[in-house]
Order: sequence, then structure tokens, then C-alpha cells
Amino acid sequence: MQRIHSSGTKAARPAQAVTLRSFINDAFEAPLVTLDVYTLTSESLDAHIRMQAERIRDREISPDRIAVRMLLPSEELRLPYPRTKDDPADLRLQNRLHEITKRHSASLREALRDLRTDDLVPAVDIGIRHVPLVPTFKLYLLNGNEALHGPYEVIERTIELDDGAEVVALDVLGLGATLTHYEREDDPNSPGTVFVGSMQSWFDSIWDMLAQ
Repeated sequence: MQRIHSSGTKAARPAQAVTLRSFINDAFEAPLVTLDVYTLTSESLDAHIRMQAERIRDREISPDRIAVRMLLPSEELRLPYPRTKDDPADLRLQNRLHEITKRHSASLREALRDLRTDDLVPAVDIGIRHVPLVPTFKLYLLNGNEALHGPYEVIERTIELDDGAEVVALDVLGLGATLTHYEREDDPNSPGTVFVGSMQSWFDSIWDMLAQ
């Protein structure tokens, strides 16, 4: 479970329900769903998209359009994490990361496209682009009105590779990362409104100018 701190005053959302899943659940209940994500891998997003696809197939929700854009680091980058703690030149963990990302990117594309081909959602758009940037934070922009933002914390942990070898790695918290919630308000100068607007502008600029 990701810990999420809120900067807003949305009293209707009980503290115990404040999770990334609850925010994405709410976002997918809108007729027009937009989700912009900047992250290190596509693993978490794939899991959440598949949960929403099941809700749609169960007729729990029925959006008219889903548009997802995801920014990932370029595979040409030499990432500082994850890497072998005592051997920065060892690329096994970076290669593992790329394989995980490819697998989950293909999975979420399939989940969304199946909703369209099965006539469950009239319009579905999915875009995945890569940028020459190392993510130091993850960002979710939900329906243009909310943002979830959290820094990646570097940790030391042991990772087991496919061949059974165990590697002491410098990695980052993913599912356990703390996220802060921001929401647009009527006041154009409120911290939430300014933050959501600035991060949406940042995302759009990276998507249009740097991403491939």
C-alpha cells in the first residue's frame, strides 16, 4: 500500500481509504478518463489498469473514453538505480528493469485495447513514450484535476535474478513510496490548483518536446 498525504480538504474521502487505488478508482468513474503518468517502470500502472478493466467488464463503471499517456526513462540511459551496490558497471539489474517494463507496457496496452475491441469503451487512446531523464519522483495526473506526486527513496535490498543469483542492490521504493495528493480548487492561487496546473504543464512540455 502506498502512503498518501493530502494537501486538500476533501473530507468525503476517509483517511483509511486514501490509497493510490482509491484515487484511480474515482478517476475511472468519470465519463472521460485521462491519466498522465511519469514513472520509472510500468509495473504499478499495469496492475491498476487491469483492475479498472475488470470493473468495466463487470459493468461497475462505463467510461466513454479513456486516454492514458505514460512517460518512461529511455533505455539508452545509464540509470543510477537499480544497480549492483558494489559494481556500478554490472548491467544485469538495469536489463532486468527494461524487461519488466516491456512486459507490463505490453500488458496494459492489451488490457486497454481489448476494452475497445470488445465494445466496452467507445474510445481508448494509449501512448507510451521514453525520455532522456532519470525519474527522481513519480507523478500521476488524474482527469486534469488531481495530482499524486512522490519522490523515489533510494534503499538497499537483495534482488534475486532469473538465474537464481542474488544481488545486493541500490534500488528505489515503488509500491511503498509516499505520495502527496493535490487537487484543483476554485481559488486559482491555492497550492493545489497551482501545483496541478504546473505539473500538467511540465508533463505536456516533456511529452511534446523531449519524448520519443
